[in-house]
Amino acid sequence: MADTDLAEAHGRKASLVINRGISIVGSLTIEGLVHIDGAVDGEVRCKAIRIGERGLVEGLIVAEKVVVLGEFSGEIYADEIVLGAACSVDGTICHNKLILEKGCYFEGKSRRFADPLAHAPATSVHFVIEPDEGPLQAWG
Repeated sequence: MADTDLAEAHGRKASLVINRGISIVGSLTIEGLVHIDGAVDGEVRCKAIRIGERGLVEGLIVAEKVVVLGEFSGEIYADEIVLGAACSVDGTICHNKLILEKGCYFEGKSRRFADPLAHAPATSVHFVIEPDEGPLQAWG
């Protein structure tokens, strides 16, 4: 089985955890790891992201590593993408390395690039979250 525990793989906890029952609409940039068990409708840019088994993301993800165990619809740009055994992904994925676990569901387009992050669309960030920098900072 592929390494699907990002926090353990990087030796620290996620910078942002979106728990079940929490929904976010908008754009986020996080300078660290993200774990989603809730719902996000919009854009997430981070170092690494893990969509948990009950997590749902619709929109755009740009990250070095993406692990999908739940549901995703939209576009992903990542150096490495892991689609877990029970996940559902519908959309376009651009990657350098793609791991498909037995039982995953993928409908859409897969493109391999040497540097997929360079192909990601420009940001439309409204909030920036930086670890150890204090409270959330809004940008206009």
